[in-house]
Amino acid sequence: MTRSLPEAVDEYLRYLRVERNLSPRTIRAYQYDLDKFRIFLEQHFRMLPTLPRINTEDIREYLSKLQAERNYRSTSLARRIASLRSFFRFLTEQGYLKTNPMLTIRTPKLAKKLPIYLTTEELKRLLTAPENKTWRDKRDQAILVLLAMTGIRLQELASLNVDDINLPTGSTPAGAAGSIRVLGKGAKERIIPLNATAVQALQAYFEMRPYTENPALLLNRFKKRLFPRTIDKKLKKYALKAGIKRAKISPHKLRHTFATLLHLSDVDILEIQRLLGHSNITSTAIYTHTNIKRLKTAVDKLDKL
Repeated sequence: MTRSLPEAVDEYLRYLRVERNLSPRTIRAYQYDLDKFRIFLEQHFRMLPTLPRINTEDIREYLSKLQAERNYRSTSLARRIASLRSFFRFLTEQGYLKTNPMLTIRTPKLAKKLPIYLTTEELKRLLTAPENKTWRDKRDQAILVLLAMTGIRLQELASLNVDDINLPTGSTPAGAAGSIRVLGKGAKERIIPLNATAVQALQAYFEMRPYTENPALLLNRFKKRLFPRTIDKKLKKYALKAGIKRAKISPHKLRHTFATLLHLSDVDILEIQRLLGHSNITSTAIYTHTNIKRLKTAVDKLDKL
């Protein structure tokens, strides 16, 4: 069975959407990378080649061109390589190619970056930044607390419905905690327990939340679901009010803060992985490198042996 490159790309993107259940944003990134590769091939061959005609040397020339013309950082180049590797693996598995031209293409080594996270003092200032007057103040307080105290992703937070929230009631057994049900990447569901701070913030919000049949947890002033970009803007507004540098704040950096503080509190990395919804433990392992002071203290103890 033969496929033209555009047909193969369309089929691959459909596979990512239907079979892999990737987010529209992620699929657009793959499509962008593959469109750039197609444009290169059209210029390189002066016409669009058939799939079997694309070989490893063509791919190497494309990657070299990116480095020479755009001065790509290793992270950007690694993403392009990852997109091509996934695409050509798909073509090989589907039988459109006999051999995978990406097998000998290596990903450049990436410098390991430690996650940026807030200190406990900065976190305290952020969580007390909203006023305590209107229902929207209570909503904003709940937004900040959920991001910081659950490690939830921005899209996951925006997608929460009221029915996803389980709060203790008067009939709840003593000591029972609240929780939220989150639908993460790949439609994987996970339950995240809530601490007292998160429970109190949500209870305060629910007491003033306007009545509506809209199931969304977070509402705007028109009683519609709050968009992720609006949540992000509100976070940056309160960070500015709290005197936190812009480079240190984003929903993802609060996720880093959540994970880092858990690790510093000696929570097992497997439990952190479960709370964050990481499918691979290597994604969580970065937090094991954050406690430099504790490691220094441990090494210093050897002087006393």
